[in-house]
Amino acid sequence: MYSFGEILKSLRTSKKLSIEQLAKKINEKYDTTISKSMISRYENNLAEPKMDVVRVFADFFDASPEYIMGLEDTNDKTANKNSKAIETIAAHLDEKNITEEKMKDIIKYIDFIFQDEE
Repeated sequence: MYSFGEILKSLRTSKKLSIEQLAKKINEKYDTTISKSMISRYENNLAEPKMDVVRVFADFFDASPEYIMGLEDTNDKTANKNSKAIETIAAHLDEKNITEEKMKDIIKYIDFIFQDEE
């Protein structure tokens, strides 16, 4: 697994941002005061960020805090959102007495929604 600093640098460079540009964008968007020297210290593993800073970077790069901290190998933020949505739908369906016919209609509707993606 990679460190927070390595992941932060990778995410920053993938967006073609300099440390200075990242600091400016982060501070403007989140009303924070993260300096470019602090970002450099994070990237070089000379400092560990507080959790609120991790959340800011995770949100900015659309990544999960677990991924950006190096606790997960992949950025499954989208998968996690989908998983929670599926759990919510399943809970709603579990509360109802769904007939076999209604379940077939639900499956057809889901297939219809996703047919554009195929």
